[in-house]
Amino acid sequence: MANGYRTLSQHLNDLKKENFSLKLRIYFLEERVQQKGEGSRDDVYRRNIELKVEVESLKRELQEKQQALDNTWVAAENQTTRSQAALRQQYEERQRESEHVYELLENKIQLLQEEARLARSEAEQATALARAEAERCRELAGKLKEAAPCWWPAGAGHWDRHRGWDLALALGWGPGVGTGIGTGDRH
Repeated sequence: MANGYRTLSQHLNDLKKENFSLKLRIYFLEERVQQKGEGSRDDVYRRNIELKVEVESLKRELQEKQQALDNTWVAAENQTTRSQAALRQQYEERQRESEHVYELLENKIQLLQEEARLARSEAEQATALARAEAERCRELAGKLKEAAPCWWPAGAGHWDRHRGWDLALALGWGPGVGTGIGTGDRH
């Protein structure tokens, strides 16, 4: 039994040493965990603060970029509006010019049509007058043929003032007119 007691005592001492060693290990592990936890917490807090700062910085940058984009959009819309207004103004100006040219052309066409109508009327009057004059000339020529032996005797170099004077004047013939009548020349 002494041997058993010694073994048991030895075993008990070994267990006590092991227990002490385990307790020490637990103590150091707990201390390490606590240190790591505190350090971890500090790291987490630090990291959290860094992330918050980064988030705020990114938010500010996003707002600046959004503002720049909005400003660019407004400027583009203003430019588009100005461009559209300028185009509209140019279109309206060209439209007014076109209408003015159209009115001028319409007036010119009306004037030309009026001139053409007047020219036709004058031509018709001249034609009618020429026909009437031709008819009158034919009548007077016929009368002249009938009256010729009476007022223009053969070999006579002067006018027969009694019969053909009025007829010759109506035809535009007479002394000095260039017809040869009254000059002594016969044609």
